Amino acid sequence: MLKFNPTTPVTFWKKTSSYTAGQGQSTTWTQILTSPLFGEWRGGFGDRAIAAQAVGVSDMATCRTFYHPTLYAAMNQSQIIVVKNADSAAFTAGVPDRNNPNVYELWGGVDNVEQANQCLEFRVRRYEGK
Repeated sequence: MLKFNPTTPVTFWKKTSSYTAGQGQSTTWTQILTSPLFGEWRGGFGDRAIAAQAVGVSDMATCRTFYHPTLYAAMNQSQIIVVKNADSAAFTAGVPDRNNPNVYELWGGVDNVEQANQCLEFRVRRYEGK
């Protein structure tokens, strides 16, 4: 049984770093799935928003989407960018655009809800870059 209302297209990007002798460290962002997943996007408000602001997070949300084993594994192992509305302008010159209001990063872990392999739940915060 579906336990959420998937109305928002979301894409996921994984940060990969590698070292090449003589050239140094390079970082790339690769899209995890070839097409967006639809999910339920709930903005942060009330007690959750106040608690988030206490640790320096100004904008956060909770998202539920369909379970996908590749996505679940990546979310447990890598830095992940979550792009709300599958915004094609989320990356500029191969890096996440911290000024784009649809660019978020995974904040905390990801939950395979009830270990049922049906949906994933996770929190995100606005990407601020470095």
